[in-house]
Amino acid sequence: MPRKRRLNWDAHVVSMIQATLINGLAIWVMIADDERREMSWEERIWGYTGATSMIQALAAGYFVWDLIVTSMNLDVFGLGTLAHAIAALLVFSLGFRPFVNYYGCIFILWELSTPFLNIHWFMDKLGMTGSKAQLYNGFLLLSSFFSCRLIYGTYQSVMVFRDIWSAINGHPSPSSLHLMTMQFATDVSTIPPWLGAVYLASNLTLNGLNFYWFIMMIKAVRKRFEPGQQPQTEVEVDMSSVASAVSSGSANLHRRKA
Repeated sequence: MPRKRRLNWDAHVVSMIQATLINGLAIWVMIADDERREMSWEERIWGYTGATSMIQALAAGYFVWDLIVTSMNLDVFGLGTLAHAIAALLVFSLGFRPFVNYYGCIFILWELSTPFLNIHWFMDKLGMTGSKAQLYNGFLLLSSFFSCRLIYGTYQSVMVFRDIWSAINGHPSPSSLHLMTMQFATDVSTIPPWLGAVYLASNLTLNGLNFYWFIMMIKAVRKRFEPGQQPQTEVEVDMSSVASAVSSGSANLHRRKA
């Protein structure tokens, strides 16, 4: 295959594997990790568990790969994908401070729409453009993207900003420091303004890209089912949605001529 087609195909395969794996693990952690489920707002800021850090590691590792591949092939994946890779890597890497480790599993669930996005792309390449199967998958893609990223994701962004705001220049209460999840926190632990600002900027970047991509996806899906027209756009997932996407994914979408 030509270089661009080969890169896109490889990215979608990696994305499919990564998103399926990390989504399943994140949901399992949210159900099975009792320590995480019972966290107070202080633990949501400074707390740390092995299960949540595993999700952070899988996401961060994927976005390291995503950043490298995107940077080396910017003409293929575009600036939007590069911005997503940088912002997502920052967000998930900060979890090892530890910092809002609790929210790692939540934001990686943005990638729940990524498998449907990859299937949509594969169908185009397998001669199934405009088929009923692609139509049904398109409904699942748009509904999962809208509910997971735009509704659930935006709500959780408000929640994490609320927790961060409460911790700016503050310190954990003495009663919380004896908890196992607070093993890396001390009575002088705090959230400096610069850290809150970096996280806020990264999260807003990801949220903004989600809304932009959703509009592009609607146009791309509709184009495939307009009578008498050939699809003029493709919905692409950058490797970040692969890994995460984190955040998993987060699937990165950009438009390309078919």
